[in-house]
Amino acid sequence: MGTAANVLVGSAAIEIDSTPIGYTVDGATLTISSEFADIKVEENVGTILRKLVDQTVQVTFSMAEGTLENLAKAIPGSSLLGTILTLGGSDLQEVEIVLTGEKPGGGNRVITLANCNPVGEVGVPYKKGEISVVPVTFSALVDDSGNFGTIDDS
Repeated sequence: MGTAANVLVGSAAIEIDSTPIGYTVDGATLTISSEFADIKVEENVGTILRKLVDQTVQVTFSMAEGTLENLAKAIPGSSLLGTILTLGGSDLQEVEIVLTGEKPGGGNRVITLANCNPVGEVGVPYKKGEISVVPVTFSALVDDSGNFGTIDDS
């Protein structure tokens, strides 16, 4: 039988480079994808060994506050100078993403991805009578020891 207190419910506060991004829509999703090499030999049918060969860690969320500061962090290769956001022509940004939500049983769960790049498409809709939600995806880079980040329930 399961434990109801261990079911995760609720949203997460999101910070980029220690700055809260404000309101979001539909929460945040942390995705960890892994690729493996299946080692096979002629003497056996099937896989005798499996090795991890690649991983990606991504976080996606939709910002409800489309400020220039938020857009500058989310649009790959963009740069902000005063009140002008230039699209393209700059190096790919590297930012820290911190998600703070509730852990099972109460208290904070803090997910920290120290080095992330914005990746993918960023759509900025302008529709009559609707909120302009900005969907974004960040992909984590590994550090020198091969770590993407941490999940801390302390």
